[in-house]
Amino acid sequence: MSQNLPCNLILGIQTIAMKVDPQEEACVRNAANLVNRLVKYYEQQTNSSDPSAVMALVALDLAMCGIKFDEQHRSLESNILNENKQLLELTEIYAL
Repeated sequence: MSQNLPCNLILGIQTIAMKVDPQEEACVRNAANLVNRLVKYYEQQTNSSDPSAVMALVALDLAMCGIKFDEQHRSLESNILNENKQLLELTEIYAL
């Protein structure tokens, strides 16, 4: 059984102390890095340093990315299933 590691992160202007699974530590740190890059981006784009407004834009951006990813994944999965179905039909036609 693995022990959770202490992980101190800075997200925007907020410091977060948490414990993470050692296998997820790199992912958590990369996610925090992405959030901080988006914070800087939206601060520059909106000329705003209001943490609530900036973090709302970051949350919206990340949620949109997740939704778009899910839609693309479902579309690709559907295409693969359709192609597999066509291949199976072809094998039935040409089966000896």
